[in-house]
Amino acid sequence: MTRFSSPVSALVICMNEADMIGECLESVDFCAEIIVVDSGSTDSTLDVVNGYIAKGYPIRLFHNDWPGFPRQRQFALDQATQPWCLSIEADEAIDDVLRQSIMNVTQLGSDAFDGWYIRRRDKLKGYGYAHRWVLHNRLLRLFRRDKATMDLNLRVHESFEVPGETGTIENGVLLHRREMTIAEDLARANTYSSLKVATLVERGKKPGLIRLVLSPLGNFLKFYLAKRYFLCGRHGFVYSMLVMLYSFATEAKLYEAWRDKDRM
Repeated sequence: MTRFSSPVSALVICMNEADMIGECLESVDFCAEIIVVDSGSTDSTLDVVNGYIAKGYPIRLFHNDWPGFPRQRQFALDQATQPWCLSIEADEAIDDVLRQSIMNVTQLGSDAFDGWYIRRRDKLKGYGYAHRWVLHNRLLRLFRRDKATMDLNLRVHESFEVPGETGTIENGVLLHRREMTIAEDLARANTYSSLKVATLVERGKKPGLIRLVLSPLGNFLKFYLAKRYFLCGRHGFVYSMLVMLYSFATEAKLYEAWRDKDRM
């Protein structure tokens, strides 16, 4: 494998990721270009990135004050020059099999697909990476630069979109390396559910009693049974429960937002 040879721009946004970003950068060393957008790190993140630049990594480092997830990702995309883009978080890494798969699909020269979904394998605190038979989430992370769009009105769960055909890379996974404590996961669920509800209210989405009751339970069953997180023992149960709590918080906050809106 020739390093830095694939026609891919890796897009990495970061802030205070000194302990994570090094492995991320090493995992995308097959890309011809690595775009790193920092929003004001106060730890040694920039020192780490500059260290890889000194080693010859094709990194283009930018600073952009934090405008929110969608606009920061769009800023990173706007800097890219390669025909394909790979969106990757600082706490993620490409495994060796996925690396080869990405190199294969981006060097075929086929116009059949505008984007590729990649499976992400999460790391559960106290357990390690989720069981290999878990049905890992599919995320659209590899796409043609000139076809990608981003909904800038979203506040969370943003994703690049492409207009044409998409496929799924079946071989290899994206490793989500961050192990979150229950307290950290609950804090994130609280923040993300508020951001999601703000977007839903703006778009006129109204609450529903059936969703409030069934959506949390449905999400628990989806992850614990359908996605097979039961294979991870009690850690998989806790993970699925946290998904359920996020779903409940979103629906409950949506009720609260509309109630407060009606009182104004």
